[in-house]
Amino acid sequence: MTKSLEVEDRRLRRKTAAFRLKHDVGKALRWSAPEERETNPAALRARLAADLLPRATDAGAKRDVLKSFFEWKREERSMFDSGDADLQALEDAMATVARLAPDLHSLKEISFSSLHSLDSACLEASRACTAFYRRVAVEEGPEVLRPLLGRGGRGGGS
Repeated sequence: MTKSLEVEDRRLRRKTAAFRLKHDVGKALRWSAPEERETNPAALRARLAADLLPRATDAGAKRDVLKSFFEWKREERSMFDSGDADLQALEDAMATVARLAPDLHSLKEISFSSLHSLDSACLEASRACTAFYRRVAVEEGPEVLRPLLGRGGRGGGS
C-alpha cells in the first residue's frame, strides 16, 4: 500500500471511530432529553432510565450506553492522542454516569441532586463526543485525498 493510501485509510478509520462515538454514545445519552431539564424527579428518573438502560421493548435504549462507551474505548481509543482534552472530558463525565446510573435499576430512592448530576454528566459527555467528532472531521480533512484537476474539471488545463 502506498503512503498516500495508508494516510487516507488512517484518516477514514479515525473519522469513522469518531462518528461511532458521537452516534453510539453521544446521541444515545441524550436521546429523549427535552430542551429544558425536567423539574419533576420521577420524570427525570424515568427519562434517564429510558435513555441509559437497555430495554427489550421499543420504549427505551436498545443498548447499554456505558457498554457502548467501554467497547468503543477498548476498540478505538488507541488511535487518538492520550492527552486529548475532549476525550478526557468524555471519560470524566462517563465515570460519573458509571457511578450514578446503576441506581436507576434499583427501587431505592435517588435524590434529585443525584439525578441532576447524572443528567449533567450525560450532557457534558454528549457535548464532548460532538466536539471531538467535529474536530476530527474538520482538522483531518476529507476522507479521500484527490489531486486537484485543471480548471476544465477533468485534468486539462483550459
